[in-house]
Amino acid sequence: MERVRMTVNALRKNPGEGLLTLSGVTDWNEGAHSTGLFRNFVIAADETEDVGGTNRGPNPPELVLAALGACITVGIAYSAAEDGVELRSIELDVEGDIDLKGFFKRDLNADVRPGFQAIRVTVWVDADAPPGKVAEIVRRGGEERSPVTDMLVNPVPVTVRLEQKVPAKR
Repeated sequence: MERVRMTVNALRKNPGEGLLTLSGVTDWNEGAHSTGLFRNFVIAADETEDVGGTNRGPNPPELVLAALGACITVGIAYSAAEDGVELRSIELDVEGDIDLKGFFKRDLNADVRPGFQAIRVTVWVDADAPPGKVAEIVRRGGEERSPVTDMLVNPVPVTVRLEQKVPAKR
């Protein structure tokens, strides 16, 4: 938490330092399989065999659920540390409802969104605090401070543009 406190103090002095651009590169391998490189981390993605994939990684919506679960977990841990609450464990069950007809809407002439219809997160926290305090920490960590929760709850402009020149492999 000392590094976190240092970052917060630096942002108090210069709020502009908090503006970041996160980026990565994703390469198609074959079929539904792709590999993303974010910082020094390789993330495989694929689809299940029943929708044409080879099951060599979680599918993109599952990666969104994983990102949401990880982000809420960090938010809860940081919120507890800020309040001096000792955590013994945090466990999340993250699930989302999706209708595949949305992905195949052109083929099926379906009027269904391709994204999640609903997402549910169930949190179990073992901590040395009364239930009301734990609930407040979970709310703050999972709703107020989670960038991924915010991105899923509030519309974010997304631009997809085609570049004609194929970049060299990295």
